[in-house]
Amino acid sequence: MLPILLIERGEFKNPVAGDSDESEIKRFAGNHYRKGQNYRLIFGGVEAGSVSVSKFVGGECGRTNGNVSIKSRQPLNVNVMALATDSKTVAGAASASSRRRPTESERTQAMELARAAYREKGVPAALLAKLQTINLTATDLNHDGRAELVGSFVVSKRTRPQLRYVLFLVAESDGANYKRSHLTFDKLTDKDIMDGADMNAINDGVYVETLIDHLNLDSNGWDELFTLKRGFEGDSYQAYKRQNGRWTSVYEFNNYRCAF
Repeated sequence: MLPILLIERGEFKNPVAGDSDESEIKRFAGNHYRKGQNYRLIFGGVEAGSVSVSKFVGGECGRTNGNVSIKSRQPLNVNVMALATDSKTVAGAASASSRRRPTESERTQAMELARAAYREKGVPAALLAKLQTINLTATDLNHDGRAELVGSFVVSKRTRPQLRYVLFLVAESDGANYKRSHLTFDKLTDKDIMDGADMNAINDGVYVETLIDHLNLDSNGWDELFTLKRGFEGDSYQAYKRQNGRWTSVYEFNNYRCAF
């Protein structure tokens, strides 16, 4: 577990980061990483278990990390993440999570929306046959009983010069079908990544914006959407808010980590 956001009197503020002063990090760890300290686990926008701190990690590559034990029925992994909070009020009481694997119909529609977005961006059609899904999630972002789709995709050009086309997509139900409601797109060359790094790391999720989870912080009917983009020397985080029918980035945080 590591910190990505502080909320003070309704304002979004950056927490400590890997490049913060040692005294700041120690003070943060003393307040938030005490052994046995508990946090509510949020998965699919609702309380879905808890995490308990076992120790503060520290060190060059884990300056803001805490090791935790997880009590939840939700299986988590590198691409299926969750939020944790010490707030007693956000997300309400524990309930069944809407977050799940997409159905075959949902997956088919999401893939077609992704291909259409790639075509709009000028990606050669021949490359789309090997469209790679990093993560695709169905989850109810506005708690109306209908799932939205959140997906992260990569298309690779492996002949020189190598390219990676990276896509982050949110799609909303439009009757029996889905329509795109948010899109971010990046075209990456070897000049865009750290010297000496392997572009194939992008196919493992590095530099790919992916869903962490969602959480209703302002009671406007739509959850805020939290994402992660892993890097070679640190990670970046975004929070999106639904405003005037669009997803707008309202927060960004960069957390330095030692190079790998």
